[in-house]
Amino acid sequence: MRLRLSDAELSALNAYLDQNPDCERLSKREAVLDIYDCDPPVSMNFVFVNGGIGIDGAFELNYSEADDGWYLGERIEDAARVRALLEAAGALGGA
Repeated sequence: MRLRLSDAELSALNAYLDQNPDCERLSKREAVLDIYDCDPPVSMNFVFVNGGIGIDGAFELNYSEADDGWYLGERIEDAARVRALLEAAGALGGA
């Protein structure tokens, strides 16, 4: 799935990723971001493309008390939901 972003949103997203300890930059163009401040928490892998981001995968996160860790749950396939999650986290600026 692809999410179109303005230049301002792309700039805000890059700044957010650079300061977020729950982000791992895999390359200059690719990142994995976990957002724990939503219910349920989510994890997404995306690539910066011309005019936005291509989302390679977005998943709800589930917690296992037995394993004391997070694991990937249901896949998120709605671009509008991914945008709303990024906006709510303040990753696109303005929040």
